Amino acid sequence: MSAAVPPLVLVFKTITLLIGGFVTYTAARAARKTGWAGLTYLAVGFGIATFGSLLAGVADQALLLDTSTALVVENALTAAGFAVIGYSLYATQRGAGGP
Repeated sequence: MSAAVPPLVLVFKTITLLIGGFVTYTAARAARKTGWAGLTYLAVGFGIATFGSLLAGVADQALLLDTSTALVVENALTAAGFAVIGYSLYATQRGAGGP
């Protein structure tokens, strides 16, 4: 491990992964059920942001990358995820494949 991680950080990372995974799964299930492209993008966006949190933790703790590199990876994937989530809102406007 690169540095001692406070147990509270691990608790919050676990909560983030559980809630992010639930939101991703629920949005993906709704997208399959409705065929609405905006929900697909929403699921992908949350999946990217959640995966960024997971990957940063693995990179920092298991792959022994320095904490700053793991933080950059996490923030880059979070930003990309939010960009896709933002696009999902745009894709759900009238005439963009919604119901």
